[in-house]
Amino acid sequence: MDSTAAARAATAPAPAVIPDGTRFRPWRILRTAPPTVWAITLLFTAVLAGWSVMMPQYHAPDEPNHVDAVMRLVEGKGWPHPGHVIVTRGGVGAIMAAPYGSDKRPRDLSAGPFTAARATPRDERPSWEELERTPAPRGGIQQIVQHPPLYYWVNAVILKAIPGGGDNLRWDEIIGILRLVSAAMVAPLPLLAWAGAHRLSDGSRVAGTCAALVPLAIPELAHIGSSVNNDNLLVLTAGLATVSIVYVLRGDTSLRTAAWTGGFVGLALMTKSLAIVLVPMAALAYVLAWSRARRDARALRARAPAADPAGTPPPRASTGRGCAASTGGGRADIRPFRLADAGPAGPSAAAQRPPWRQILLGGAIMVALGGWWWIVNVVRWGAFQPETPGFPLGQYLGDDWGAYREILINGTILRWWGSFGWFEVNLTTVPVRTGTALVIFFFALALIRARNWRIRVDLLLLLWVTWGLFGLMAVQSAKNFDKQFHVSGISGRYLYAGLVSLAIGIGLGAAATGRYLSRVMPLLFLAGAVTLQVWSISMVFPHFWRPEDGDLGDAWDDMTAWSPWSEGTLVLIAVAVCALAVATLVGCLWVLVIGERDARPSRPGRGVVLTDSRTQGLREAARNRAARLHRDTLASGQPRPDGPEGAKPTSLPAPGGPPAPSTEADETNEANEANEADGARHPQPR
Repeated sequence: MDSTAAARAATAPAPAVIPDGTRFRPWRILRTAPPTVWAITLLFTAVLAGWSVMMPQYHAPDEPNHVDAVMRLVEGKGWPHPGHVIVTRGGVGAIMAAPYGSDKRPRDLSAGPFTAARATPRDERPSWEELERTPAPRGGIQQIVQHPPLYYWVNAVILKAIPGGGDNLRWDEIIGILRLVSAAMVAPLPLLAWAGAHRLSDGSRVAGTCAALVPLAIPELAHIGSSVNNDNLLVLTAGLATVSIVYVLRGDTSLRTAAWTGGFVGLALMTKSLAIVLVPMAALAYVLAWSRARRDARALRARAPAADPAGTPPPRASTGRGCAASTGGGRADIRPFRLADAGPAGPSAAAQRPPWRQILLGGAIMVALGGWWWIVNVVRWGAFQPETPGFPLGQYLGDDWGAYREILINGTILRWWGSFGWFEVNLTTVPVRTGTALVIFFFALALIRARNWRIRVDLLLLLWVTWGLFGLMAVQSAKNFDKQFHVSGISGRYLYAGLVSLAIGIGLGAAATGRYLSRVMPLLFLAGAVTLQVWSISMVFPHFWRPEDGDLGDAWDDMTAWSPWSEGTLVLIAVAVCALAVATLVGCLWVLVIGERDARPSRPGRGVVLTDSRTQGLREAARNRAARLHRDTLASGQPRPDGPEGAKPTSLPAPGGPPAPSTEADETNEANEANEADGARHPQPR
């Protein structure tokens, strides 16, 4: 007992608060998220709902083809190989009925504005089934079938589950419902960003709040997230995988978390090929966690004094305040000590074993849920993702690689922040460059001011998702440009699968701005998000809806006339956005007032905090251990060392008697018991 306490005292310092939720449990994340984060999440959801109505139907990248692909499954037409399928008759009819083109050229994109006079009354709009029976021109190439069908299958199941759903709904209702389903997929992003930042920062309230505000500050994300697009399910599944990987990096190498991680990555692979970047990231996270556990175990063994062969406890290893140790002559020092001074017991034996079981389990689940699709592609078609014959090549640039690099870099950045519709309305240079500079600044600050190198390595690994996605996009588009001199396949939305990773780093950077300045960061982040959203809406709304010589009231009437929902529903969405914005402001002000209190590890003078549901049982075990230690001390006949003369020993229960009141030593033993019961996580240096 004494040598164990001395060994613990010799280890590196660890957080004084046992982290709540050291294992990845999604329901615990939902249960422990603070009200401010829930307010941000609900505000983001309301903003997405507003964007789903503000953007005219089919004025989003590839949205007509995405909707047609969903309805193909609703109608039971299957998922054929690329190049063998065109847009259905119903899909063509919906394009002609939507505010997409003009009366003379309904299938050619029109910039608007779209007036109420051109809108068909809601009760007269045809259903999708009626459009299928109406003669229409031949459809174009349906390139969406080159992707896996998970996103489209989920949407098809939801449509069929609606009473009178499927192809019996009006075409505008179908688009409106599918847009709301996409918004529901993207809505948890603030919650996921908070969960990752909260875990990586050991409970920083500022880091978690600022990370949750990052998705709200990207207007293009609100636009894409509220349109029919398979990127939205990829963003959700990649965000879930990112949070579980953060837990792995922090020492959770349990098989349950491996199953969660493999499941999320598998679902992402069943959504889009870009999810392949998550595979090496997850595997490397387990290798890092294993390497760190072994390094911590070696350090613990090197620092722990060797026990005497006869069983005599070694000399005291540490004389620091509050440390339990032993002295010469077999006398035990039972002075109270705290978890902050003692440190955890070290990594468990399971954490020190090579993570082949975790990787095999996660890999098997990943292949079963989504990896098999790409294996079949390679075996059957000879390509990871088959190309679509006859698909438009994109913008012609000639043999000008300088123009290509301009679109690749600046175009990607612009389309990451705000290039709305079919790149019809673009944010100006000032907000785009300012936002990009702030993202780089805060992530770099998180790297520079991280507590230790482990956090820096974790942040760099998280950054891999964005760089990996950009690299895949650049390689694919460069190959096409080299062959055809046309540029295509470049868009900022392809990088959104790494958004949660970026938000985590930005949140940690905001928390690293200083003890007092960091308190203001949530308010500044909220102000920036509101500014960018209002700026974007002020450009998009009048562009599509305000008629010539009209005002914003006329624009509201035009948007209401084309909307699949009633005017009362639109007013309700607007009121919800305003109310939730006020609630979010109150939450950010609360963070300003209380700062990081009760969120970061406790100072040495504060008590140990236990939040595990098994605390009561651990208390009883700790009392028994303390009683045994005290009985051994009394049996040795030696007084307590370094104690005041005439001091009475601490009252502890006799064998078989009732438990004594909990002492500070009991609290420390409880903390150590909790560390062992929770998997004996490796030390977290300050």
